[in-house]
Amino acid sequence: MFQTPNLKLPYIAPAQAQKHVTHNEAIRALDALVHIAVEDRDLVEPPADPADGARYIVAEGASGAWSGHENEIAAFQDGAWAFYTPREGWTAWIADEDLLVAWNGTSWVSAGLLDPAPKLGINATADTTNRLAVASPASLFTHEGGGHQLKINKAASSESGTILFQTNWSGRAEMGLAGDDDYHFKVSPDGNVWHEAIVIDRSSGRVSLPATPRREVLGASRTYYVDPNTGSDSNDGLSPNSAFQTIQKAIDSALNVDPAGHAVTIQLADGTYSSGGWINRAMFDGSQLNIIGNPTAPANVEIAVSGANAILVDGAGAKVRLEGVKISGDVGVWARYGAVVFLTGKNAFGSCSFRHIGADNGAFVEMLGGEIEIEGAAPHHLYADAGGHIFYALGSVDIVGTPDFSFGFAHAQSTGLITSYGVNWSGTAAGPRYQAVLNGVINVNGAGPDYFPGDTAGVLASGGQYT
Repeated sequence: MFQTPNLKLPYIAPAQAQKHVTHNEAIRALDALVHIAVEDRDLVEPPADPADGARYIVAEGASGAWSGHENEIAAFQDGAWAFYTPREGWTAWIADEDLLVAWNGTSWVSAGLLDPAPKLGINATADTTNRLAVASPASLFTHEGGGHQLKINKAASSESGTILFQTNWSGRAEMGLAGDDDYHFKVSPDGNVWHEAIVIDRSSGRVSLPATPRREVLGASRTYYVDPNTGSDSNDGLSPNSAFQTIQKAIDSALNVDPAGHAVTIQLADGTYSSGGWINRAMFDGSQLNIIGNPTAPANVEIAVSGANAILVDGAGAKVRLEGVKISGDVGVWARYGAVVFLTGKNAFGSCSFRHIGADNGAFVEMLGGEIEIEGAAPHHLYADAGGHIFYALGSVDIVGTPDFSFGFAHAQSTGLITSYGVNWSGTAAGPRYQAVLNGVINVNGAGPDYFPGDTAGVLASGGQYT
């Protein structure tokens, strides 16, 4: 054996001549390898004017005098290059990087933690973007005798400071300060398209839900326009030129806003509407919804529904005003379950399969001082049931032709109440003038049995009253 096992220093052989040569060679090797500090590890060829004793780690792709010595330590000694093959565990200080590296048997790797360390990988490879990389089933950040904070700091408000959750390296959820100083929660189906779910305002703490439909709060009165001929339910309904086509679309839009005390009106253009409207809840602020047609010529705005109700209002607390419309259908105007309907100005009724006006289950319908034109027949013109109340007074009713009201022009049953007085009737009608049955009450303020139109006497039965 002629070399030491680790540094490969040469031994002086027995009876060797010129022993100083071997001894000096070993000293040079020790000078090169003990406390290794290399100048650089990125060079592929020798520097032009190296200092005596300068050491380098030869980079991959070496050429010239260094060719074939990649990853070896090249030491410039006595005017020539000497090369030393590293062994596993050797360490070297890289002067131009201020970094300690070690030879792991195949490559030079970082040998220790620095403050600040440029990159750190724990069971993972760090890179220039992910300078701290950890591959582990879990990570623990704990206190040291007290609390613990995890801090994410960004340079400016327009930058992002967030936590990103990924599936197979594709983003699925993100939370934090995303592009401003409000707190954002957003999700993605594919890492490209993002949907913002929650935003918390930094100044007020108010929470908004951008992806969830929210109620608009009005700052002024609002009119929705409907035109059966030129409108479209894909419009916004906010002008005659962008009118809705159906009454129901306008009702739904009106019920979805908070009027905040401002008037909301549905303005119907002249024409025939083949579908009516269902108001199934009160306005958000409890105010009245106005549905207006042609106040001077109601016949020009005809809600003519086949096999369905024209205007149904059955939301407790719902209040609706109708004016300037002509109505026909199964039931023309039907109020139920505590709803309130006001018939103001001029309105007209065509043929209805069941009744022109109905109120039941605690609902209330009022025609006070208005003008009604009746152009079509129905089993009843007025129908009150189950605690419903119709107040029909101080206006005028013009009956065209002789429509037949086969079960009573005015009908009240099961504690339903019809109050009517001071109405100026013109024209004639067929059928009983009234029916009050099952404890229903019709109050005409003493006007007598012939007060309502009809060609036969009224009917009282099962506790019904007519006063």
